[in-house]
Formats: sequence, C-alpha cells, structure tokens
Amino acid sequence: MGKTAVEKILSRIEGRPVKRGELIFPVAELVTVHDWYVCNMSQTLAEFGVTSLYDPRRIAFFTDHEPIAVSPQAALRQKATREIARRFEVEHFFDVGRGGNGHIFGVEIGLARPGMFASGYDTHVTSYGAIGCFATAIVTEVAELAACGSVWLEVPRSVRIDLTGDLAKGVYARDVAQYLISAYDAEIFDDAVVEFSGPALKRFSIDDRFVLVNTPMEVGARTGFISPDDICLAHCALRGIDISLAQSSDDDADWAEVIELDLGGIEPQVAKPPRPDLSVPLSDVKGTRFQHAFIGSCAAGMLSDMRTAARILEGRQVHSDVRLFVTPATQQIAVQAAREGLMEIFAEAGAVVTAPGCGACAGGRIGPTAEGEVSLNTGTRNDFGRLGSTDARIYIASSATVAASCISGAISDPREFLTEVANV
Repeated sequence: MGKTAVEKILSRIEGRPVKRGELIFPVAELVTVHDWYVCNMSQTLAEFGVTSLYDPRRIAFFTDHEPIAVSPQAALRQKATREIARRFEVEHFFDVGRGGNGHIFGVEIGLARPGMFASGYDTHVTSYGAIGCFATAIVTEVAELAACGSVWLEVPRSVRIDLTGDLAKGVYARDVAQYLISAYDAEIFDDAVVEFSGPALKRFSIDDRFVLVNTPMEVGARTGFISPDDICLAHCALRGIDISLAQSSDDDADWAEVIELDLGGIEPQVAKPPRPDLSVPLSDVKGTRFQHAFIGSCAAGMLSDMRTAARILEGRQVHSDVRLFVTPATQQIAVQAAREGLMEIFAEAGAVVTAPGCGACAGGRIGPTAEGEVSLNTGTRNDFGRLGSTDARIYIASSATVAASCISGAISDPREFLTEVANV
C-alpha cells in the first residue's frame, strides 16, 4: 500500500517509515508565531527558565494581526516583540511593513516550501498546504515547540477530496470551500488531513488553493493539503523556491475517506452566524441588509480577490449605509494591486484600504463592528465577537459576493454584476 504525502514528509523528518495513528515527536522545520502571541510565549519561556531556543533559525515572527498599533498598549506589544526577537536571535522577524499576513507571505518568499513540516501558534498556518507544505497548528504549546524543537504528534489520517466538473460563472474557490464543510458531516474531517485532488484541481490557482486548504480546519480538520503539481511547481520556479523536498500522495494510499465533489452543482455560498459551516446558497439570505464589510484575510486577501472585487466595484459606489474595508494580504499584493490601479478603484468607490495583514479578521482591532450591526465579509470565522461587538451578526462569503453586496447594501448575487464570461 502506498503512502500519503504527509506520511512521506513525517517519515523523512523521523528518519524512518511512520504510519497512520503512530505517536511521534517530529522536529518542526519552521515554527511561526504572530504578533499577538509572541509576548505570551516569551512569558511562558521565562516561567520555565528558558533563555535560548532549540533553533532560532527555524523560528518566524510575523507582525500581521495588528500592523498598525491602534492603542498605546498595542505599541508596547510591538516594542516588546522586537525586543524578544533580538533576545532570542530569531532568524526570521517580519515587522510592520516588512511582509504582511504570515500565512500568505511565508509562501511568497519561500519560507514555507513544498515538502516541509511547519507548525505554529495560529490555526490558519494550514494555508501553507496550498503548496504541499504539511503545516499544523500547535496553538499554546508553541512555547514548548520553540524551546524543545518538537511536541508529540499523532500521524494523521487523510481524507481525499476529488474535484470534478467546472465552476459556474460567479462561483469561486471560497464558495467551494464553504460548501464542502457544510455539505458533509464534520466527523469525516475531524483531526484529518484534507487533501484536494482530482481533474478539476488544475483550474485552481495558488490563490484559490489558499482558501481550499484554509477552510476545513474550521470543522476540526488537522490541516489542508495539496500535493505539488504543475501549477505549484511553476509558482515555485517563478520565485526561485526550493522544491527538492516536495512529496506527492500515492493513489493507493490508506485514505480514510475519498469524496468526489462535482463543482458544477455549487452556487454562491454565504455562511450564516455563528459558524463557517452554516453555509447556505446565497438565495437563502439574499436581501439581508448590513452595515459593515471587509475583503481580506488569509482566506481572501490575495491578488485575485483584489482584482475580482475591483472589477465589480469599478465605476460604482459603496452603499451609503455600508463601510467597506479592503486589506491586501501582503506588501507584494498591495504593490501589484496599486500598479494595476485597483487601489484607485477602491478609493473612488468609497472603500477604506488598510495596511497589509490580517485586517478586520484579527478580532476586529481594525475597523470593528458596533453593537447591533451586521457584517458581510471574507474573513475566516463568524462567531459572535469575532469583529468587535458580541452583539453583531457576521456573514461570510466570497470577495465577489461581498463586493457586489456592498453596492446595494444588502446581500446580493455577484452574477448580476459580472459581465465577463470568465472568473478572475
């Protein structure tokens, strides 16, 4: 019987074959911590008397959740993060204006590479799976991981999603991801690697793949993963990213489940509060009015999202009842969006463009909701309090749906605004 790519990666790390269900202590090749948790990690290390890390060359700090300090307390956290990075001689520290959202930026610069084993504090480190990097969140145990190099890990089972068919006009990868986690029992994905495959995968760009691998963890998956293919390898070649560790799953691997997902039957989706898996066809919630909107996050802050939103908003105005925040995921994306004139379109439409990073999705520190408001956005989660007020209701959808809805001030079908044949 063959092996999954993740089993192959962990076997390389361990220096011997490993199998599903086995408890191991793999040494992570990359450990990521974002700005909100660096201070907590440092405090935990101090409590245990730890004065040096297992390997500072493997550690990466990202200032992405609050790139603009919105309070004196936030400025102090940023200052403390800089001091901690210096004290522990952290190899990779990306401060304000130096990168952007670490889940996306890490792939842009080749910090995360195909075939690597990465771990981190934040649950959305799973985004690295878009290029065949096995990345899993360790959350608060990241202090132990940084100090000792490893923590225990059970070799996970894998669920394969075979994508078939073609996306209809106005339907995007975000709609596919939300449909997937709502249409199937969450127990199927619990603590599993969700690997996307199938003939239709070739129509999904790297931008699309970020949201595919990002979303399943919202229903308990360990991570998302895509074995490197021609699209991934071309992406890496263009950026000079090392692919020597890349691994692909064998067809006869020990799959816990294989699901065939026909893309042709999916229509635009909207997740109702308070969970991402409460996704319904857009028609079920069409006409719901809202006051707050956001396009960005590690699930929808890519250049393709910026282009799609701008194409819909060009020559139109954001409704007077709505405030729209647009956050490019990274500095590179922001630069390219500016070169293409997308920033000008957003400004002329009445949107607010914020610093690259997580944007409003990071706990509503930037552009939060107020009591009693409704938000429609492209964030990763929609639990009460996610964007500020615990009384606000949050709906999540694709960047196309959010942009189209911002024009009318109510949830609207993006297909009514798209005049071109192909999705961008």
